[in-house]
Amino acid sequence: MKSLFKHALSAAALLTATSGMAQNGYQYAVDLNAITNDQVAVTLVTPKLTTPTATFSFPKIIPGTYAISDYGKFISNVKAFDKNGKALAVTKLNDNQWKIANATSLIKVTYTVDDVFDADIKHNIYPMAATNFEEGKNIVVHSPGVFGFFEGLTKLPFEVNISKPKELYASTSLSPVASTPTSDVFKVNNIDDLYDAPIMYTVPDTATVKVGNCQVLVSVYSPNQKIHAKQIADWMSDLLDAARQYLGGKLPADKYAFLYYFKDPTTKSSFPMGLGGALEHNTSSFYYLYEVPQSMQKESIVDISSHEFFHIVTPLTISSKEVKEFNWDNVVLSKHLWLYEGVTEYTAHHVLVKYGLNTVPQFLNKLSGKITDSRTHYNDTLPFTVMSVDAAGKYEKEYNNVYQKGALIGAVLDIYLLHLSKGNYGLRNLTYDLGVRYGRNRYFNDNELFAAIEELTYPEVRAFLEKYVAGPTPIPYDYYFGLAGVKYSPRAERQVFSLGGIALMPNAAGHITVGRGSQINEFGKKMGYQVGDEIYAINNMPLTMQNVGDVVANIKKVMKEGDPLTVMVGRKNANNAIDTVMLSAPIAKVTEAELNKLELMPNPTPEQQLVQKAWLTAPQTALAVAPTANPADVNSIDAIVKALYDVISGAAGPRNWDRFHSLFLPEAKMGAITAAGQFRTFTPVQYQRNNKSHFEESGFYEEELKRNVLEYGNVATVQTSYQFRFEPSGPVQQRGVNYVTLVKTNNRWWIANISWQPETKELPLPASLDKTVAPAAAVPAEKDKKSKRKA
Repeated sequence: MKSLFKHALSAAALLTATSGMAQNGYQYAVDLNAITNDQVAVTLVTPKLTTPTATFSFPKIIPGTYAISDYGKFISNVKAFDKNGKALAVTKLNDNQWKIANATSLIKVTYTVDDVFDADIKHNIYPMAATNFEEGKNIVVHSPGVFGFFEGLTKLPFEVNISKPKELYASTSLSPVASTPTSDVFKVNNIDDLYDAPIMYTVPDTATVKVGNCQVLVSVYSPNQKIHAKQIADWMSDLLDAARQYLGGKLPADKYAFLYYFKDPTTKSSFPMGLGGALEHNTSSFYYLYEVPQSMQKESIVDISSHEFFHIVTPLTISSKEVKEFNWDNVVLSKHLWLYEGVTEYTAHHVLVKYGLNTVPQFLNKLSGKITDSRTHYNDTLPFTVMSVDAAGKYEKEYNNVYQKGALIGAVLDIYLLHLSKGNYGLRNLTYDLGVRYGRNRYFNDNELFAAIEELTYPEVRAFLEKYVAGPTPIPYDYYFGLAGVKYSPRAERQVFSLGGIALMPNAAGHITVGRGSQINEFGKKMGYQVGDEIYAINNMPLTMQNVGDVVANIKKVMKEGDPLTVMVGRKNANNAIDTVMLSAPIAKVTEAELNKLELMPNPTPEQQLVQKAWLTAPQTALAVAPTANPADVNSIDAIVKALYDVISGAAGPRNWDRFHSLFLPEAKMGAITAAGQFRTFTPVQYQRNNKSHFEESGFYEEELKRNVLEYGNVATVQTSYQFRFEPSGPVQQRGVNYVTLVKTNNRWWIANISWQPETKELPLPASLDKTVAPAAAVPAEKDKKSKRKA
């Protein structure tokens, strides 16, 4: 047990700060320089009270968690004083409330807050809503766990004065009214605003991104420096730009903060191993994630960040009375979690595919997995509205279905709206209209929502909601996905290579292990895996948290039936010591069942095509007007091809994107064959967005090797082989062939389409394109500096 930290108060201290704002509101003081045993002392100069007794409270539950938190369990030494420093009687009523006698003379309350991150007591607080007081390193101020309120006085203003170590920086969406290297002062209008804004104090690792009207802060605490704010900011830049377009060109906030706390898995925690997540707020979101290399979690960070950000729409803008007038003391939940969590989860994935950050197969695979998870682990006949109301009690174990079936409700509702409107009105149009009707300062009554949606859309939509959301009928996914030309197959089988059905998970020692979630298949049984095995090497390639993704991907690429697979593991013996064990078996394909598979139909009807295009394609993904080109870049086929290579080549730093776009028709498309053999299409705008940060951080020099041209009138096709390096004279990283379609109009050449195929061991360059272009043929009379570097 931790020793208790008792806060000594002098008489002089008790007699200060008793006028002005304090008597019309709350005035808090916290000294983060005086952390002892992960505890901090808090002082409150109280508002003026007019009742004989007062109840001082901490939240039992907070929005977004749908679980009992009981923050008062971490509050101790609650004391109350009058203006003369005389102690008033304090009686603890329950985990979260204290009764104070003679409240009309109350002027000050003091108490001690224990942090939650590594607490010894049993609790149900989620890590993304918890406090952390790690002296000199990281301090997480989740306000519900630090600042209390008096019953009936939650609408008064709050002032929070925080003293801090000078080396720590406050990352938050709040703007301090005063700030020095050793203090911050924040003022908010009421308890809702205070609880809505977490603050993370840490040695600064921050980055900012300007996206349209919104200034975005990314702040990271990574104790072992495995991930940094700039990396995440680059990922968020793409996401937020897509979100801006998705939401009609403007983000719904002028300031937003992403706060990321990365947990070292080898250190103590009060949370179960592997538990993490995020919590949304109006203009910020807080993330508690495990500290593994950024290459292993980029996709998951973008997905979860997208989800939390889109909570700006639901429920932070569109919500019922239960959300807008939240009851901190009792569990009173809305029945529309399908809207708050489900539609948000769906939107977070939909924006990524609609604006080219995910492929259509990736998107459909995510939805497929949600169908399987929903129907395997949850009650598919339990009405969603019924589950929602009791999600923190009777149906607690059903809650996570909001991220599975809830998202699927959003997907099929989107498709159904597009079907009924012939592609003109979808779910994002509906949420926009609901936002206009209700906004941040109004709420709807739970029983009125379906009628309001019917007014904005169609009677068929209300019937859908009554049957599949408020009723027990499972959704017929084959019908609704079929409206968008997507085939639904409940079960299919395929033969695949596998490492054995093992789930690779880090343990407390930082080793990759065979995790508890493993579903060991026939090949895995032949290998002899055991849950808990520490995996040191696969086919003599050492396995670490830094390289696990690359090692597994490379091994799967070269697997052949009959070849041996050898895995070196560490396994506990009877004495609890670790023995090194070599596991090996001939590689064999296994039968893998694909459940609830979703894939595009090969021959959709025109009506299906219309819905599919409206569902999966952004309305505007190219530049409306191309920038004006340099005539020397576009007056011949030779010139435009050379400009194409030249504009993306050079040392680390920004590229001339106006010059790049000036080469393309506004409606031009690009495409590439991926390492997995799939073809991915995107626009020049998306190419810029996807590659901008790489070019700024690394040199890239692409050179033409040889060219074949077929020209007929005002159309030309160019086969141009290439190779690229990261340094002008460095090793060649890759070769391949660009296939360019050119058109001549308005007295110049334009790129209408470009696709490329990388060279592989099995697919070498054709002989006709496997010669370096002779210098005399490649060099024009005048060359700019970038061309000289390229040569």
